[in-house]
Amino acid sequence: MSAPSLPMYEVLTSQPPDLIGALRETIPSIGMLIDALEHQSDPAMRLSLLRQIGTEWHACGGLAEVLTELGLHLAARLPMSQGVVVSELLLAFGAAQEEQRTREWEARLVERADQLDGLHRIISAANSTLDLDTSLQTVVETVAHVMNVEVCSIYLYDKHRDDLVLRATHGLNRAAVGQVVARLGEGVTGWAAQLGYPVSVSDVYKDPRYHREPQLGEEIFRSMLAVPIVLFSAERFQFSADKLQGVITVQTIAPRDFTQEEISFVEMAAGELAFFIANAQLYQQTDERLHQKLRELTTLQQVSKSIAEQIGLHDVLSLIAEKAVDLSKVDRATIFQVGEDGNLKLVASYGGEGDGVRDLIIQTVRDGRPLAVMNAYQDARFPQLPEVARRENFHSLFCMPLRARGRTIGGICLYRREPHLFDYEQVRLLNTFADEAAIAIENARLYEESLRALRVKSALLKEMHHRVRNNLQTIAALLSMQLRRLDPASPGAKALRESAARIQAIAAIHNLLSRDDIGVTTVGAVARQVIENVQTPLIESDIRVEFAILGDEVRIGSRDATILALVINELIDNALTHGLAAEGGRIEVEAVLEQGQVLMEVRDDGPRHPPPPPRPSSGLGLQIIETLVKSDLDGSFNLIRDETAGWMRAQVRFPQRIIEDDRIDV
Repeated sequence: MSAPSLPMYEVLTSQPPDLIGALRETIPSIGMLIDALEHQSDPAMRLSLLRQIGTEWHACGGLAEVLTELGLHLAARLPMSQGVVVSELLLAFGAAQEEQRTREWEARLVERADQLDGLHRIISAANSTLDLDTSLQTVVETVAHVMNVEVCSIYLYDKHRDDLVLRATHGLNRAAVGQVVARLGEGVTGWAAQLGYPVSVSDVYKDPRYHREPQLGEEIFRSMLAVPIVLFSAERFQFSADKLQGVITVQTIAPRDFTQEEISFVEMAAGELAFFIANAQLYQQTDERLHQKLRELTTLQQVSKSIAEQIGLHDVLSLIAEKAVDLSKVDRATIFQVGEDGNLKLVASYGGEGDGVRDLIIQTVRDGRPLAVMNAYQDARFPQLPEVARRENFHSLFCMPLRARGRTIGGICLYRREPHLFDYEQVRLLNTFADEAAIAIENARLYEESLRALRVKSALLKEMHHRVRNNLQTIAALLSMQLRRLDPASPGAKALRESAARIQAIAAIHNLLSRDDIGVTTVGAVARQVIENVQTPLIESDIRVEFAILGDEVRIGSRDATILALVINELIDNALTHGLAAEGGRIEVEAVLEQGQVLMEVRDDGPRHPPPPPRPSSGLGLQIIETLVKSDLDGSFNLIRDETAGWMRAQVRFPQRIIEDDRIDV
């Protein structure tokens, strides 16, 4: 039922004669209660009807002054006291008024609780994850529910493009997320972003600022509220574009005037959202930087490994130039090296040719620090550079010194065809790469110098062995000449023969070392040389002796080879003198390597043959063998007579020392 208008009350108040009649016509519900009151004689029922009239009067929006005047009229028509009638009417009117206020406060409290709950959910969504898109979607759904609107959307501000990008929506086409872009100052959304304060439009079709986006499907929505998401600092009310994070919008199908409380709620939601967006963006930027750093360090490690695997100087330089291009994302790289004469020369390039930047490299090497040129055509420091840039097709340039072991050995230049600023992080990465590259270049240079020195020393060592062999053979020849003047059966002749044989054995080893690897030979090769010397005098005798060399190719150093030659010579001489002197036989030399120990066995089948005529022996040969094996080879010697197999076995065991003792210092 509609309430009477205020002008009518004013008229009735000023013209009271027919107030009750007028009320019967304008407010039928009041008229019916008055009729019931007039026909009621029970005092309690009359009081109840008076209270109902007061309550209904408040429900119809009547004024308390007019109600008082009505009470006076009713008291005159009823046999009741004016005070009782007026007080009952006003008490009921006041009770209804208080009840309405209570309901309004309850509604406001419920609405406020919903808003607080919504803010709590927004804050929880912001703190529960750093996934920006997921949290934004939760926020738009929460705001739409709390405000009882059909649409809520969030646009984020892209500082690089200077526009707003749709990132989350509830009620519009979600396929448009990430696709719809609004410029600052364009549409209601862009207008709020540009102004920095809320923009409320009750009917967008009547507002010239409204811009409809076809992709969103928003044709049916009439009202709109756009609130900027601003990251306020201490200067809260000083809005600037660098504080803008985005815009949050709500829309309804029916025209709607958004209340100040609704606008304040969206502003509070936007304030919470601003901090979350800023933190999430910082996290994403930090995470991206960390991943980028990890990728760069992984690439640097792989590049360093690849460079370290190369030992040839030319290969190292070429690989460094190639990897420098890959690591720094440039178009070309050149490497300059300081020569022995102190001049710079181009030694490697990748991605193109040209050494027109030699003066810049000279400055880089002289100063010992990087040199960057962002625009080669406009850098006033180098007037000749534009011509070089045009000729070699580059725009930006970055030069780094290559330092190793405290000195600058050259420089590396990186070229870009487009303008490029090498930032702090990239410079740090490239400096680390340059240090690794410089060490690799220096190691490769030292390796090549070592190879040259090794070749020289190899030639000198071979010449030395050759001359020692010639001198020993000369001494052996002199002993042989002296031997011809002595009785072959005399002790002096025997001593000269043994000495000559020993000298020939040593000479044979020097002959072997002058042809083989420097300072390295094998047990088999040593035995073969000794046997060749021993077989020469046997050709003139009737004794037939077979020789065999068995086992592995066990490598030994030159020092051990000389000692071992004397040992083998004495063992074979001992076998020929005592075991095989009567009718000959077989002598075998076998060598194997067991856990770093050289095991050599010289055996003869003397026990299978008749013993030779007894002859005097001083035991000097065995004494020489034991001394050489134990003192010089740091080994052990055993002489075993194997009657079962029919062999006399002489076993020598000593450590393989080719690595420790025969390393060449280069």
